[in-house]
Amino acid sequence: MSSPSESKQVVRKEVLAIRKRLQHEEWLEKSEEIAARVFGIPEVSAAEHLLVYLSIAETREVSTGKIIKELCGSGRKLSVPVIRQERLVPCGYMPGEKLDRGMFGQPEPALFRSVDPSGIDAVIIPLVAADEDGYRMGYGRGYFDRFLSELAAAGHFPCRVGLAFRLQIVPLLPLDPWDERLDYIVHECGVMRFT
Repeated sequence: MSSPSESKQVVRKEVLAIRKRLQHEEWLEKSEEIAARVFGIPEVSAAEHLLVYLSIAETREVSTGKIIKELCGSGRKLSVPVIRQERLVPCGYMPGEKLDRGMFGQPEPALFRSVDPSGIDAVIIPLVAADEDGYRMGYGRGYFDRFLSELAAAGHFPCRVGLAFRLQIVPLLPLDPWDERLDYIVHECGVMRFT
């Protein structure tokens, strides 16, 4: 019998291959549908400070461009995740600023401005796959799981929103003890709530 981590590698490989096959127009269209649904979540609408990932177009992550544009237009505080010394840390961000390529190909601000994570009200999280119980599978390094666990240990519980295409939702994922559950998963067909 394989371990959860070994089973995850199989699921991860399969789902990433399917996601990468999305045509550019379909990817953008579905991403916009997802973005529109994100703002229907009460905790997101009420949030004053959000941590939102900058999407990787080449791997067809759900695009966060429209979400970021709307957030900045509303005057709310925006941070993005960056990796520093093997940890996910929030960095201040404004659209249009210079971006560098991070260690996994993700866009990161060229100018790092650390942000106090205790002020974050909602976290918009990328994922490779998610299940019907609200668990997500990331890229296998555990950065978001550790970040959320550290916040919880400090008594801070921002709303956790995973973005996915419907094709990324599976009935049940193999789990490890450190996997963190989401509050919501948003896909182009609807919003799944778990809390």
